[in-house]
Parts: sequence; C-alpha cells; structure tokens
Amino acid sequence: MKNETWTVSKATRIGTCSSIGVLFLVASVLTVTTNGPLLFVIFKDPLKCFRRPFAVLIAGLAVTNFLFGAVVDTTAAKNEYHCVQDTDGKTKFDSVADYFIDNSATLLVFALSVDRLLAVVFPFFYRYSVKSIHACIAAVAIWSFSLAFSLIQLTEFPQDIYDTIDVHLHVTFVLTATTIIYCVIHWTIRKRRVFFPIASRDSCRNSEQSWRNFKREREFALTAFLILLALVITQIPYLVMIIVKANCESCLETTWYFVGFKVSNFLLCGSVIANPFLYAWRVKMFRNSFMIVFCKSRIRHKAQEISLRQLEGRKSTNYRKELSFMHI
Repeated sequence: MKNETWTVSKATRIGTCSSIGVLFLVASVLTVTTNGPLLFVIFKDPLKCFRRPFAVLIAGLAVTNFLFGAVVDTTAAKNEYHCVQDTDGKTKFDSVADYFIDNSATLLVFALSVDRLLAVVFPFFYRYSVKSIHACIAAVAIWSFSLAFSLIQLTEFPQDIYDTIDVHLHVTFVLTATTIIYCVIHWTIRKRRVFFPIASRDSCRNSEQSWRNFKREREFALTAFLILLALVITQIPYLVMIIVKANCESCLETTWYFVGFKVSNFLLCGSVIANPFLYAWRVKMFRNSFMIVFCKSRIRHKAQEISLRQLEGRKSTNYRKELSFMHI
C-alpha cells in the first residue's frame, strides 16, 4: 500500500491511529494463536487424513495466515504508532511483506476454489489424477509468483500503475473468476442430486460409495466457499476506499476518508482470524484431529471409534459382496 500524507486534525489522527494500532496487535495475537495450533494438528496428522490435495492447500493457507499475523499485523501496528507520532515509519520490507503475504492468501483461496471445481465437476479425473504433490506445487508456485510481484516495488516501476494492476489482478479478477466457479459448482451439485434419489441411497450398493464421496466433496466445496466469502467481506471495504481514492481527489483530505481507510485496512486481517474456525466448524476430519491432539484423555476412545467404524464398513461391504455372489 502506498504511503499516505494525511491532512486531518491531530486529535483525529492520534485517536484513530492508536485505536487501529491496538486492534492490529490483538489481531496478530488471535491469528497466531488460532493458526498455530491448526498447523500443529496438520503436522501431527493423527488420523492420516491431511494428505489430500484440499488439505494440502488448507495447510498452505494456514502457513500464509500465520505469517500474516506474525509479520503483517505487527508491522501494521508499528506503522500506526508512527502515525500517532505523525511520522512515516513504513519501510520497503513492510511493503514487500504486505503485498507478498496478502496476495498469497488471496491466490490460495482461488486455488481452493479451482480444486473444488475439479472435485465436483470432474470427480473421477480428480480422484485418480490430482495428487497431493500437485497441490504442493501449486502452493509453491503461488508463493513464488506473489514474492516476485511484491519485489517489483523495489524497482522504478510507477507505484500508481502497480497498485492498479494489483487491485485488478488480485481482487477484481479473483472475485469474478471465483464467482463463476461457484456458480458452476452449485449448478453441478443440483444436477448431480438427480443421480442419487433418496429411495436408492440405501438400497443401491453401487451408488453408496459414490454418494458418500459426493457428500464429502459437497462439504469441502461449501467450506471453500465460506473461506472465499470471508475474504470477500473483508476486502470489499478496502476496495471501495481504493475506488474513492481514484475518483474523488477532494475526498482524500476529509476526516471520513481517513477513518474509513484505516478501518478498511484493518478489516483485511479479519478472514485470516476466521479461517481456522471455519475449518473446525465445517470439516469433520479437522474436528476429530483437534480432539485427538489436544484432548489427550479421548485419544484412545476416539481412535477406537474411528477404527471400529472403518472395520464395520469393510465387513458390511464384504457381506454385501458375498450375498451378491450367492444370488448369482
């Protein structure tokens, strides 16, 4: 974000900057303390369920969100302190880290949307062709691209043009593309329900596994959509302030723009706080893994339950196969 020179009253500047600075510090602590345990659970992987491409992208997003809280939020709080002192404390490192981490998070959410598109629209191709290594490559490519894009600021490239490209590439394009993607996903899910009529879900053994896979992919798709929704809600105010800045030069010297810009800048960190709660709320494998890692007394009980369910499922499948063979 480009450094700004504000022309507001001293009381407004001190009150706004000090309040936003405290909020950034609180957001930094919350982001680190929510994404840190998530990364620990993914690292431990007690149920061996975080080896799917979707889980790999979630892990990449959690790493990015953790860095957001540890680096971006703390440097933003430091810059708000300089704002209170009416000095410019933003360094080149702050700007590069801000663009790199923020754009990485946005593009990883976009990658999650593409992953869900492939899983829902092309389930057989996704199940047999898309591997975890492909998700790792995608995450590394996103980080590399975002870092290269952020380093352009260190050249003599015009900042205004750079900011315009950044907004259209990482906000306008991503929001438009993901809107189209989720429209296709929603249409596909509604259409595919026809193939799983309620009466045949329990009776048709051939479609039972397909129905379970469909339900799981639908759950993952809704989770990815909620992650995207949180990102959109937190980015819209900042996008509005950028549009105002580009089209209303006289507004830049007003108090409402100063306060609105500061608040919209802080709201950008809202999605990185919300994401771990969305994982834990929506995805059962995350909830079970959290329980096993952090609720020590329930490890054996939970593991036994999961093992028994898996064993019963295998026995039920084998029994149905035997009956089918006897009928033949």
